[in-house]
Amino acid sequence: MGTDQVLPKPLAISLSVVAGALIAVQSRVNGALGLELENGLIAALISFGIGAILISAALFSLRPQRHKLLEMLKALARGRLPLWLFFGGFAGGFFVMMQGLVAPSLGITLFTLAIVSGQALSALMLDSFGLIGMAKRVLSLARLVGALLALIGVVLFAGLGFQVISPLVVLPFLAGFGTGFQQAINGRLAKQTGSVLLSTYVNFVAGTLIILVTLLLVQGIPVIQSLPTNPWLYLGGVVGGAFIFLQVLVVRQIGVLALGLSLLAGQVVAALILDLLLPISAINFAPVNFLGVLLVVTGAAMVVVKR
Repeated sequence: MGTDQVLPKPLAISLSVVAGALIAVQSRVNGALGLELENGLIAALISFGIGAILISAALFSLRPQRHKLLEMLKALARGRLPLWLFFGGFAGGFFVMMQGLVAPSLGITLFTLAIVSGQALSALMLDSFGLIGMAKRVLSLARLVGALLALIGVVLFAGLGFQVISPLVVLPFLAGFGTGFQQAINGRLAKQTGSVLLSTYVNFVAGTLIILVTLLLVQGIPVIQSLPTNPWLYLGGVVGGAFIFLQVLVVRQIGVLALGLSLLAGQVVAALILDLLLPISAINFAPVNFLGVLLVVTGAAMVVVKR
């Protein structure tokens, strides 16, 4: 799919919310896979590797996409495409590694808080200064208040208050910060190549490589005695491919900040539904948790609507 087609804004925002819900699902699946394998890095490699295989199959089965891949490689070799446009997947790989390594320890809500805090910071920077070729958007008071409301909502949803937060929270915060730049880089690559699918493919190849190199450096060649038999634990890569594709599709139309907070709304609502319907531990929801969800959705709406 090319990038010339402009989606209606309500559809682009709706797709962003769906992508956010998929992030919550992926975090839960990859965290569970990491616990089953007792190895978060292998879980990340399996998840990203499955996504890379599926995206590769889709890309190479389509002749126009194969042609765009060859044209991209020629442009890279001739210096018409900067090399840094191919590094967006590194941030994606780091994000998935944190899902397998850190999310089970912190819990999905605290993990979500750290991720979206990093996303908000990078999104504000990218949108306000027009970095990485993104359209420069005025940081109005409404957008600033909306971003603040969304972050306050995540804090309430997580139920953290003024509790002491584990230092591990720094890792998903950095992953979230990198995700904002990942979205912008992937969006620009999609525009340069004229293909959302090709940009998604590059993202997964780079992400798989960084996870594999990290695994080899940290643990060497791992020996896996057995793999979990539950097929649901292997859906992380499928879900990841879907939400990366959706992000690349809409980021240049609504901006990184609006995308980030739409993702946030979908992510928090989906996490709430998962915890209510499919809890992995005993959870007692207080009214403040639901207030947090309301603030997140309200804040995201303020950022998206107030241009």
